[in-house]
Amino acid sequence: PCPRSHLGAPTNRGSGHVESRLLPLGMVSISNTFSVKHSCYDSVEGIMSLLSDYKVEDGNDPADMYNLLELMGEGYFGKVMKCLNKETCEIVAVKEIKMCENVDQVVARELYMLDKVSALDPDADNIIRFNKYFKSADGHHYMEFELLDLSVDKFMKRRQATFPLNEIRSMAKDLLISLKGLQSVGVMHTDIKPDNIMYVDQKNKPFRVKLIDFGVAIPKEQAQVGTIMQPLGYRAPEVTLGLPLTEAVDMWSLGCCLLEWYLSAIPFPLPDGGLIEQAMYGNDYFVQEGSEWRLKGVSEYEQTTGVTPIMDWYPLEVFKDLKDVIQNCHQNRSGPDIEDRTFLDLLQKMFHVDPDKRITPAEALSHPFITVSSRMELPSTTWQNPSGVRRRTT
Repeated sequence: PCPRSHLGAPTNRGSGHVESRLLPLGMVSISNTFSVKHSCYDSVEGIMSLLSDYKVEDGNDPADMYNLLELMGEGYFGKVMKCLNKETCEIVAVKEIKMCENVDQVVARELYMLDKVSALDPDADNIIRFNKYFKSADGHHYMEFELLDLSVDKFMKRRQATFPLNEIRSMAKDLLISLKGLQSVGVMHTDIKPDNIMYVDQKNKPFRVKLIDFGVAIPKEQAQVGTIMQPLGYRAPEVTLGLPLTEAVDMWSLGCCLLEWYLSAIPFPLPDGGLIEQAMYGNDYFVQEGSEWRLKGVSEYEQTTGVTPIMDWYPLEVFKDLKDVIQNCHQNRSGPDIEDRTFLDLLQKMFHVDPDKRITPAEALSHPFITVSSRMELPSTTWQNPSGVRRRTT
């Protein structure tokens, strides 16, 4: 039993007896039950069948298993609580999935992806550790994970300042290792953003981070052209354009995160949801999905407005002004130093519009910005100050 001092506040149990299903990680290899030839929906149905056939155990309701210590966060898909596991005396994070019409399918999809990711080492590959799943008799789904510190998003809001490049490098390296691991097991995360990147222990392991939340992750082989994925501010161009999708979409999102940390601003922001709601023509261009907004596709726009968009080709110079943005971040210097230049070079490779030419996680881990190479070859004209561009002076 846990020492009394670790139990926290006493927990009130309900009057009714609750049964639950308990599925520790490793007890059942979910992904091995299905062939890669099946569609994602076939796999999910198989998992749901597997879970429904699992033997129900008595006396394992959440109140018996945990003491609630703190509500850590609540979002569209549920809430996360800091809890004491009474059996192991470990402080953990317990995710309760919000009840909705297709909640069983939502949970099954996430469990399927968590099982695929379980082939990786949570510590070496910087992926959150998944401990177990259980379902109470009243139909609520729970997942237990290791307890991490706070999200990078929350840290940014507290700090209200840009990140030095040495801190960005540390986090970038950890996340590139995560992407390399996910690529090795054929998983696309599709939701990389500061909210889903968490510090492990900011006090004792500064800027060590892990990737979390595989609720909308998909197997690479099941990515279908035309699927809308990723938050719009972190969305790769091939998603918007309806091109073939690969793990390269995650590299684009990570590049957005690195640039956001450097600038202390989202590089490709959306209008505020409240502004879209108030706008006379907001619904012509945007559609609301749950609590978030996304841009409409061509067919959606045409259906709403009755106007057929004119399709044409225009010459595109990729990220013509990215170097100018970084140049203007330097107030009291003639220009960025070698560290800034190597960072820019990495970003340009992460932001290549052609996903086939976008840098891979393995290549990025060997990039001079990550390896802290003292010298790299760049065109001599790269950092000439563009005419008409003033450096920031305030």
